[in-house]
Amino acid sequence: MPPTNTCRSTSPCAIYYYSKYERTLYRKLQQKYPDICTALDIESLFDPSFAVDLYYDVVLKHTEWPTKDYSIKTLARFLSFDWRDTDPSGAASIEWFDQWVRTKDQTIKDRILIYNEDDCIATRVLLDGLKRL
Repeated sequence: MPPTNTCRSTSPCAIYYYSKYERTLYRKLQQKYPDICTALDIESLFDPSFAVDLYYDVVLKHTEWPTKDYSIKTLARFLSFDWRDTDPSGAASIEWFDQWVRTKDQTIKDRILIYNEDDCIATRVLLDGLKRL
């Protein structure tokens, strides 16, 4: 039987993410793998009482930045964070994943993991920067 309300049942936590894309992707994954978790699990995970879309709920509604746009890459760089990859982008990471699926090359997999880790760190850098405001 799939787990239900796992985040709420294990401990109170705050979840920060950047844009509705995250929730949309989790919903698609849940539909593809319904034996892993339920639709209710996903909705509970993104419950606004403890999940915050930093882009929509905070950056767009409550801040102004001296930047050309409000992408996570732009704002994190403004706050002095930089990705370790020389060409970091979501589109590039999709291409890297495709390459890895075809080749199983560990260096490509490592590049994807480092990029994803940097995206998580960038979200934290942005959260900390917002808290300092």
